Amino acid sequence: MTEETDAEKKDDKVLIKKWGKEAIDVGYTVLPKALLQGQARLKINATDLAVLIHLIEHWWRPDEMPWPKKARIAERLAVTPKTVQRSIARLEEEGLLKRVNRFNNGRRVSNEYDLSPLVERIKAISLDMTKAKEEADQAKRKAVRPGARKRAPAAA
Repeated sequence: MTEETDAEKKDDKVLIKKWGKEAIDVGYTVLPKALLQGQARLKINATDLAVLIHLIEHWWRPDEMPWPKKARIAERLAVTPKTVQRSIARLEEEGLLKRVNRFNNGRRVSNEYDLSPLVERIKAISLDMTKAKEEADQAKRKAVRPGARKRAPAAA
């Protein structure tokens, strides 16, 4: 069993304050801010995002991609399995995931969903968000001190 770091304990306390101990004890899923704020850039609609969030919720280990049944996701979203299937097809067309067939004793079972393409797209969006924030901060500093000269680096 691993020991929790002080930062993890602090994060848990914040989450408990926000959501309540009962909700956090059941578990939670971490989503990058860039996924939500970059939804339009990813070219996905609300249903596609909901399906994607459910796929992410099933992604428990970094080295093991999720394989939930489409029927389970459909039930949770109160839509048909066909709606989930169409969303997964759109997510694949947008290059956000790859479907991988899985078999057990020669029988086909639920697909595995490789989310590594999504991770790469989110990294790119995150870098752009960071750059935009830095540029905005720099512009704000210039606006506040328009006549300020740039300081020369101190001599070593």
